[in-house]
Amino acid sequence: MKWDAQNYEKTCGRVTEHGAKLVDVLRTMPRGKVLDLGCGTGVLTSEIAKFSDEVIGLDSSFEMVEKAKSMYPEIDFVVSDACTMHWNNYFDAVFSNAVLHFIKTQDVLLDSIRKVLKKNGVFVCEFGASGNLTDLLNAVAQACLQRGKDYSLRFFYPTEGQFRALLEKHGFRVESAFTYDLDTQLTEGEPGLRNWINQVFNVEMGWFDDNEKDKVLMEIDSALRPTLWSGSNWHLPNRRIQVIAQKKE
Repeated sequence: MKWDAQNYEKTCGRVTEHGAKLVDVLRTMPRGKVLDLGCGTGVLTSEIAKFSDEVIGLDSSFEMVEKAKSMYPEIDFVVSDACTMHWNNYFDAVFSNAVLHFIKTQDVLLDSIRKVLKKNGVFVCEFGASGNLTDLLNAVAQACLQRGKDYSLRFFYPTEGQFRALLEKHGFRVESAFTYDLDTQLTEGEPGLRNWINQVFNVEMGWFDDNEKDKVLMEIDSALRPTLWSGSNWHLPNRRIQVIAQKKE
């Protein structure tokens, strides 16, 4: 999927705000070399830089990395696929906020993360869990399927048990893992939901011309308004999983 770096903070800024709490978790971990996996525009990377010996921000989006470099020129940002990282036993910690659910090749990803971590290195992450955004996903799927589009869920939303098992399979010891509900308020008023869908579901919205896309967005709006519109802003009910795991010897 293609990210709009210029509009990301406006549209998805609450993701970064929530991620600040995960940075506080990392702050209690051993301080050394840290990889921010899926760094986006680098806001959280800049916070990690304040207490780590070295931090590198990695993202697959060229546009995001260029934005991050312009905002934080003193930090090293790289464009790379998280599944094919080149480091070996280099980082003391890998940090990732709201990224893993975009990567369905989890077996390859977790092997890649394990490879770049030092012995006993820690993996601190948070992302969407099973049950995340159910009503929204159903509305998007219905709008696409009834127009003959071959829609399928592109996101990885595991249960806590499923992700624990995956981590253990790939050489991690799970120190803690829990799921929780998170109300994400979009702060752009009426256009908030439309802007968010155009960002996160840009692949699906790209299937339609402007006229048909407008109809799709109106259908999704109508389906979700009774439960997710507060009268001033849209609210997205997220289900999150937070994990701390350590690379086994």
